[in-house]
Amino acid sequence: MKILVCPHDMNLGGSQLNAIELADKVRALGHEVVIHAPEGVLTDKVRSLGIPYVSSPVPANHKEWRKSLGRLLEDTDIDLIHTYEWESTLDASFSPSVRGRIPLLASVMSMQVPEFLPRHLPLTVGTPALAAELAWQHRTAFLLEPPVDMELNKATDPAAARAGLGLGDDRIVISIATKLGTELEKLQGVLSAIALVDRMADSHPLHLLIAGGGPGLSQVRERARAVNERHQGTVVEVLGYLNDPRPAYEAADIVLGMGASAIKAMAFSKALVVQGEAGFWKTLDEGNAEGFLQRGWFGYKGQGIADLERELETLVAQPELRERLGAFGRTLVEKRYSLDRSAKELVAIYLDLLAHRGTDTLTARAASLLRSAVEVSRFRTVMKSGALTEREKWSHSGVEL
Repeated sequence: MKILVCPHDMNLGGSQLNAIELADKVRALGHEVVIHAPEGVLTDKVRSLGIPYVSSPVPANHKEWRKSLGRLLEDTDIDLIHTYEWESTLDASFSPSVRGRIPLLASVMSMQVPEFLPRHLPLTVGTPALAAELAWQHRTAFLLEPPVDMELNKATDPAAARAGLGLGDDRIVISIATKLGTELEKLQGVLSAIALVDRMADSHPLHLLIAGGGPGLSQVRERARAVNERHQGTVVEVLGYLNDPRPAYEAADIVLGMGASAIKAMAFSKALVVQGEAGFWKTLDEGNAEGFLQRGWFGYKGQGIADLERELETLVAQPELRERLGAFGRTLVEKRYSLDRSAKELVAIYLDLLAHRGTDTLTARAASLLRSAVEVSRFRTVMKSGALTEREKWSHSGVEL
């Protein structure tokens, strides 16, 4: 097979890393892969892996993106297109070069599937609960849980990782590796963690590491500067974007995160506090693991910073608990999220779609695209109007704003 993989962008993010790592493993299984995406910080990773790469306009430039896709399809014999997230999926769906000619698979790694995506499209989603919900809606949905490379992401020498970051053994290190944006309240969670560590550092030897870039980076740096001035030393360290965030995970005693970041924390055998929206914070343990496995590494509604403080106070005070929960998390990931296993499952999905290509009727496809066009128009009107409540509603429906 020859697969065209279209991540929505090449900035640091779990979905983009999944797309690249799965593409590399699919190649290792004997298939051809081409990546078509805008230039970004992850482009060097694609090139270092030797995956053929064709630069595209950003998906927001819809007309030019579709033209670029059309030229590529004219020049390359592609069997199937695999898009990631909503922007590249929409543009590929409405491209005259694709419709009815080439099978299209969309991957949505959010907690929900955006309402405006065409309903005839086959999807992969990251949680059993979401796959079951889509099946109940009579949509074609495959479960493809966020994969992690178990060899690349494991704790080998935490002391060396700390030394590389200028840290000794006298601090309890709390790490966050995330995009610093407002979608899923990631930035709000980081700011809450800074405020809490500022207070807890009066009585505990804490060091908060924050890895990641995004629109909130300057705000995070300003908050960190104020905290460090108050303590007359570095309590909050903002690393910014890292080409390789593994040292931030390996150096940690505790990791705060959601989604793919949470899974990587477990791969590194770290105690994990799962972040969600509306004040959700919960330490992973044997009692709640099944819920996260079914619904995803995320949550909704809690007591905010009070919950985070309770979880951190417990973990900070009990190093043996951190070690036990870290070992539990590693075992969980080994059983469930292996990259090699996920790549084989993805190839099986590709083969299934190619075997059943053309089974959807022209009428059903046209109705699906018409409905999608109407919903997209509503969405873009909301984005232009700037109505905060409406924007918030879309962000909760799986749209990264």
